[in-house]
Amino acid sequence: MSSLSPHTSPQPVTTDDGIAPGAGSQHAPWHHRGGTELPAVLLLHGFTGSPSSMRPLAESLVDTGATVSVPRLNGHGGTWRQLQRSGWEDWKESAIAAFDALAADHPEVVVVGQSMGGALSFALGVERAPRTIIAVNPALFVDSPLAPLTPLLWPFVRTVASIGGDIEKPGVVEDANDRTPVRAVASLQQGLRTLREQLWLVDCPVTVCVSGRDGVVAPRSLRVLRSRLSSSPRIVALRRSRHVATLDYDADVIADAVRAALMAQAGGLT
Repeated sequence: MSSLSPHTSPQPVTTDDGIAPGAGSQHAPWHHRGGTELPAVLLLHGFTGSPSSMRPLAESLVDTGATVSVPRLNGHGGTWRQLQRSGWEDWKESAIAAFDALAADHPEVVVVGQSMGGALSFALGVERAPRTIIAVNPALFVDSPLAPLTPLLWPFVRTVASIGGDIEKPGVVEDANDRTPVRAVASLQQGLRTLREQLWLVDCPVTVCVSGRDGVVAPRSLRVLRSRLSSSPRIVALRRSRHVATLDYDADVIADAVRAALMAQAGGLT
């Protein structure tokens, strides 16, 4: 196989867990069925977000002919009350299930994650075997001075302000929760602490796309990746974007990184 070619038109997918809205909603999971001989692409959204933050990127990859899948992580896509009933292990389980479904039908899976989705990409790198990881502003810490107190705070302080919407491009809105449940933050922090100790187990090429003006994730996440991954990651600068870069000015730069990963693998399958 020497090239990637168009395949079928994208089809929305729904689930039956009672949280995601209907098939036409931006909050619903999204799936495009491509060639089974090609690598598949798994896109993972961030904490308090939904597939809507990854869907434009997913749709831009349809012309590669690859299968492209955007699952909705457990507890997401609804209200903050629904999100607070889920935690790190639930979100990781959602990512693993989506990866396994693609791996069953495709020779390789390229994993792309935004923010917490980037962290989950590395969790897949620990527990599965992605062809490549492309992490967009990956969160390896909860960057708040109150983060260590969240296990004690959440029974008394149920929510804090929304963390969504850190986008430079005017008129673009991220469909994130309007409040952030502190109980879920506590679970995220614990999960990230464990993940940081496991990063050395990731054994695949890694590209990290980093925004210069990220208002959510501090630079220490990138420093940890550089120091703890077994191989140095490739760094792609997103010079015009803020945290939710998949919806920002540099979305095409991220798409180019995914296309390059697909083409590299396609050449290997020739």
